[in-house]
Amino acid sequence: MDFHTARPFAWPRGFTLTEILIILVIVGLLAVFGLPAVFRYSLQGNIEIARTLLKRIAVEEATWLGRHQRYGNLGELGYPAGTSSAAIYLSKDGTISGSASADAVYRVSLKLTPLSAGASDQAYFLITAQPLNRQTRDSDCATLSLASTGQVGASGTLGEADCWNR
Repeated sequence: MDFHTARPFAWPRGFTLTEILIILVIVGLLAVFGLPAVFRYSLQGNIEIARTLLKRIAVEEATWLGRHQRYGNLGELGYPAGTSSAAIYLSKDGTISGSASADAVYRVSLKLTPLSAGASDQAYFLITAQPLNRQTRDSDCATLSLASTGQVGASGTLGEADCWNR
Protein backbone atom coordinates (compact mmCIF):
# COMPACT_ATOMS: atom_id res chain seq x y z
CA MET A 1 0.00 0.00 0.00
CA ASP A 2 1.34 3.38 -0.99
CA PHE A 3 0.95 5.73 1.98
CA HIS A 4 1.47 8.83 -0.14
CA THR A 5 -1.64 8.27 -2.27
CA ALA A 6 -3.91 6.75 0.34
CA ARG A 7 -6.86 8.89 1.49
CA PRO A 8 -6.59 10.05 5.03
CA PHE A 9 -9.51 9.24 7.34
CA ALA A 10 -12.26 11.88 7.00
CA TRP A 11 -14.85 12.56 9.63
CA PRO A 12 -18.43 12.86 8.37
CA ARG A 13 -19.08 16.50 7.45
CA GLY A 14 -21.49 18.38 9.71
CA PHE A 15 -21.77 21.49 11.83
CA THR A 16 -19.55 22.13 14.79
CA LEU A 17 -20.96 23.21 18.12
CA THR A 18 -19.45 26.68 17.60
CA GLU A 19 -21.22 27.10 14.25
CA ILE A 20 -24.56 26.06 15.74
CA LEU A 21 -24.14 28.46 18.66
CA ILE A 22 -23.34 31.35 16.31
CA ILE A 23 -26.48 30.61 14.28
CA LEU A 24 -28.57 30.49 17.47
CA VAL A 25 -27.17 33.85 18.59
CA ILE A 26 -28.01 35.42 15.22
CA VAL A 27 -31.56 34.00 15.25
CA GLY A 28 -31.99 35.20 18.83
CA LEU A 29 -30.88 38.72 17.94
CA LEU A 30 -33.28 38.82 14.99
CA ALA A 31 -36.11 37.71 17.27
CA VAL A 32 -35.27 40.23 19.99
CA PHE A 33 -34.98 43.21 17.65
CA GLY A 34 -37.08 42.16 14.66
CA LEU A 35 -40.32 40.91 16.21
CA PRO A 36 -41.10 44.10 18.19
CA ALA A 37 -40.67 46.11 14.99
CA VAL A 38 -43.08 43.81 13.16
CA PHE A 39 -45.64 44.13 15.96
CA ARG A 40 -45.24 47.93 16.01
CA TYR A 41 -45.89 48.15 12.26
CA SER A 42 -48.91 45.89 12.68
CA LEU A 43 -50.34 48.22 15.33
CA GLN A 44 -49.67 51.25 13.12
CA GLY A 45 -51.43 49.56 10.21
CA ASN A 46 -54.49 48.95 12.38
CA ILE A 47 -54.49 52.62 13.43
CA GLU A 48 -54.53 53.61 9.75
CA ILE A 49 -57.47 51.28 9.09
CA ALA A 50 -59.39 52.80 12.03
CA ARG A 51 -58.64 56.39 10.94
CA THR A 52 -59.85 55.57 7.44
CA LEU A 53 -63.10 54.10 8.78
CA LEU A 54 -63.72 57.11 11.03
CA LYS A 55 -63.21 59.47 8.08
CA ARG A 56 -65.50 57.36 5.89
CA ILE A 57 -68.27 57.44 8.50
CA ALA A 58 -67.86 61.24 8.79
CA VAL A 59 -68.27 61.62 5.00
CA GLU A 60 -71.33 59.35 5.09
CA GLU A 61 -72.75 61.47 7.92
CA ALA A 62 -72.27 64.64 5.86
CA THR A 63 -74.08 63.02 2.95
CA TRP A 64 -76.87 61.82 5.24
CA LEU A 65 -77.21 65.31 6.73
CA GLY A 66 -77.56 66.81 3.24
CA ARG A 67 -80.38 64.42 2.36
CA HIS A 68 -82.25 64.15 5.67
CA GLN A 69 -81.41 67.40 7.55
CA ARG A 70 -80.07 65.37 10.46
CA TYR A 71 -77.26 62.93 11.21
CA GLY A 72 -77.97 59.21 10.98
CA ASN A 73 -77.08 56.38 13.30
CA LEU A 74 -74.80 53.53 12.24
CA GLY A 75 -77.74 51.35 11.20
CA GLU A 76 -79.17 54.09 8.97
CA LEU A 77 -75.75 54.54 7.36
CA GLY A 78 -75.76 50.87 6.38
CA TYR A 79 -73.53 49.41 9.06
CA PRO A 80 -74.53 46.28 11.01
CA ALA A 81 -75.85 48.22 14.02
CA GLY A 82 -79.42 49.01 14.98
CA THR A 83 -79.35 52.13 17.13
CA SER A 84 -77.22 55.21 17.67
CA SER A 85 -75.74 53.64 20.81
CA ALA A 86 -74.80 50.40 19.04
CA ALA A 87 -71.24 49.77 17.94
CA ILE A 88 -69.50 48.10 15.06
CA TYR A 89 -66.30 46.12 15.25
CA LEU A 90 -63.34 46.60 12.94
CA SER A 91 -61.07 43.63 12.32
CA LYS A 92 -57.38 43.70 11.46
CA ASP A 93 -58.14 43.07 7.77
CA GLY A 94 -60.60 45.99 7.59
CA THR A 95 -63.84 44.03 7.68
CA ILE A 96 -66.71 45.36 9.77
CA SER A 97 -69.12 43.29 11.83
CA GLY A 98 -71.86 43.88 14.35
CA SER A 99 -70.30 41.65 17.01
CA ALA A 100 -66.90 41.41 18.60
CA SER A 101 -64.54 38.61 17.59
CA ALA A 102 -60.98 37.57 18.32
CA ASP A 103 -59.88 39.40 15.14
CA ALA A 104 -61.53 42.70 16.16
CA VAL A 105 -58.99 45.44 16.79
CA TYR A 106 -61.36 48.41 17.33
CA ARG A 107 -64.87 48.98 18.66
CA VAL A 108 -66.30 51.91 16.71
CA SER A 109 -69.25 53.79 18.19
CA LEU A 110 -71.21 56.83 17.10
CA LYS A 111 -72.72 59.29 19.54
CA LEU A 112 -75.38 61.68 18.26
CA THR A 113 -76.20 64.80 20.27
CA PRO A 114 -79.31 66.93 19.67
CA LEU A 115 -79.11 70.68 19.21
CA SER A 116 -81.26 71.26 22.30
CA ALA A 117 -82.63 69.08 25.07
CA GLY A 118 -86.10 68.55 23.54
CA ALA A 119 -85.06 68.44 19.89
CA SER A 120 -85.20 65.22 17.92
CA ASP A 121 -82.71 66.33 15.28
CA GLN A 122 -79.06 65.49 15.89
CA ALA A 123 -76.80 68.52 15.51
CA TYR A 124 -73.50 66.95 16.48
CA PHE A 125 -71.79 63.57 16.18
CA LEU A 126 -68.73 61.99 17.73
CA ILE A 127 -67.23 58.82 16.28
CA THR A 128 -64.94 56.89 18.62
CA ALA A 129 -62.66 53.92 17.94
CA GLN A 130 -61.63 52.09 21.10
CA PRO A 131 -58.84 49.50 20.81
CA LEU A 132 -59.63 45.85 21.49
CA ASN A 133 -57.68 42.63 21.92
CA ARG A 134 -54.04 42.97 20.82
CA GLN A 135 -54.56 46.60 19.72
CA THR A 136 -54.77 47.57 23.41
CA ARG A 137 -50.95 47.29 23.43
CA ASP A 138 -50.87 50.54 21.46
CA SER A 139 -50.21 53.28 24.01
CA ASP A 140 -49.16 55.81 21.36
CA CYS A 141 -52.64 56.62 20.00
CA ALA A 142 -55.03 54.37 22.01
CA THR A 143 -58.62 55.62 21.50
CA LEU A 144 -59.23 57.67 18.35
CA SER A 145 -62.14 60.07 17.84
CA LEU A 146 -63.53 62.33 15.13
CA ALA A 147 -66.26 64.93 15.65
CA SER A 148 -68.69 66.56 13.24
CA THR A 149 -66.74 69.80 13.71
CA GLY A 150 -63.68 68.12 12.23
CA GLN A 151 -61.90 67.98 15.56
CA VAL A 152 -59.82 64.82 16.00
CA GLY A 153 -58.73 63.16 19.20
CA ALA A 154 -56.37 60.50 20.49
CA SER A 155 -56.03 59.44 24.11
CA GLY A 156 -52.53 58.02 23.77
CA THR A 157 -49.14 59.45 24.60
CA LEU A 158 -48.54 60.92 21.11
CA GLY A 159 -51.64 63.11 21.02
CA GLU A 160 -53.94 64.14 18.20
CA ALA A 161 -51.43 65.74 15.84
CA ASP A 162 -49.06 62.79 15.69
CA CYS A 163 -51.77 60.12 15.55
CA TRP A 164 -53.86 61.76 12.85
CA ASN A 165 -51.07 63.21 10.67
CA ARG A 166 -48.87 60.14 10.21
